[in-house]
Amino acid sequence: MTQLSEPQPATPTAANVDLPASQSHPDRSRSPTPIQVPPEPTIVYPEPSHDDPSTAQVPVEENAPPRHEPRASPRPAQAPLRPTDAATAASIAATWPTKRINWPPGSESTSLIIMQAKNGPCSLIALCNVLILRDDMAILPSDRKSVSYEYLAQLIADYLVSRTSDDAAIEGLSAALSKLPELQEGMNINSVWTSSSSFKQLGEGGELKLFHLCGVELVHGWLADPSSPEYEALIKVEDYDGALNKVVAADSLTHGKLVESDQPSQPQPQATLDLTEEQQVLVKDALLIREFLESNSSQLTYFGLFHLSTTLTPGLYAFFRNSHLSVLYKTDDPDHPLFTLVTDSVFTREPAVCWETIEDVDGSASIFLDAHLVRSSTAGGDYSGRSAEAAVRDAERAMEDLSLGSDAALARQLQAEEDAAAHARRAERGARRGEQAGWDGAEHNGDQRYPGRIPQRRSDMPPEFQQKKKKEKGGNDCVIM
Repeated sequence: MTQLSEPQPATPTAANVDLPASQSHPDRSRSPTPIQVPPEPTIVYPEPSHDDPSTAQVPVEENAPPRHEPRASPRPAQAPLRPTDAATAASIAATWPTKRINWPPGSESTSLIIMQAKNGPCSLIALCNVLILRDDMAILPSDRKSVSYEYLAQLIADYLVSRTSDDAAIEGLSAALSKLPELQEGMNINSVWTSSSSFKQLGEGGELKLFHLCGVELVHGWLADPSSPEYEALIKVEDYDGALNKVVAADSLTHGKLVESDQPSQPQPQATLDLTEEQQVLVKDALLIREFLESNSSQLTYFGLFHLSTTLTPGLYAFFRNSHLSVLYKTDDPDHPLFTLVTDSVFTREPAVCWETIEDVDGSASIFLDAHLVRSSTAGGDYSGRSAEAAVRDAERAMEDLSLGSDAALARQLQAEEDAAAHARRAERGARRGEQAGWDGAEHNGDQRYPGRIPQRRSDMPPEFQQKKKKEKGGNDCVIM
């Protein structure tokens, strides 16, 4: 595997370090080497040229070192990027979001899984998610929002190195790790029709070796039923590429009529074309294979689904279906034994959607489940960012806030009315006290004898405010009843 590393500084040596004479020759008793002084340059004035005035009287030094015009130092030549370097540079810039889910289902412990934002890196994401859910590696820190390819590649490399001991395995590990950047673009594999765990690697290979070294098993459900008429034809070709090659060969023999036919079981090429018996068998097998491919375009058959449900042991697998690789979780639940991990980035903030059941071959009967494998119900459409239970709680809290707000407004209104009434009562009492003080003890501003002073005795008050003595009753007094 090609490893990128920082350029190391050159180690000082005698070839690239200039030392003073005292340091380069520790033995100072030796006489220094005499310095040779170059001869003094002789200045020669060339004859002026009438054709070129610029050369007139320009001194030229003989035996002088050549003069060089200052110029910008050229940039070091950059080697063109090789295909592997370009792939590595692009992979470093790739990042994917993370999502926290409860794992295992029913527990309070959580794990960060990787979500997929675009097509392509499903193989790398599925491999990492299986290792994460198996506790073979973890994304740190726990609040990390996204991960890069460089970060995931380092986690995978550390995990593989920790479980590799012999030299032969280390050599195979280097070849497998060199294929990591290519996992971002998918995997070129062929599923074998007769085994759920058999695949054929295209090209140089390496991706399947990487899964094998990590201990992650790849499975698929694109299996042919042994009792079906196409089973014998599929056994002959073994895998998907072999099936396509046979269909193309048969279409060439029938001059393009095989692929164009709308009813694959109706044509009888041996009656209309001059074909040998072997060619007729090839065309017949090609018709059966084409019918199988068209009726199982989701790359999952009911026989394969039943086979996975009954033969796989409980655990985590990398599941190939519909040209996509995902995490398959097999349980002992007889009603819903198979689940796939939902890693579409639109569900990153949807805690109610973590798993999806596999009920049929086209996904029409599948349902979404939360992290505890309980059926989920989203609020507000395909994506809302919260569960239905959370939406109900938020609505109830809003109603409580509204009720509390109304009560608070009513309390404030009543308090304001009470404050206004109290202020009016205080003003009325103040007015009565002022009126009484004017008669009984208020400051007399009109009398200059007592400026700014309140009289303390009744005798000190002006005569008009003093109480007059009562007259004794006489006969001439009249009484007003």
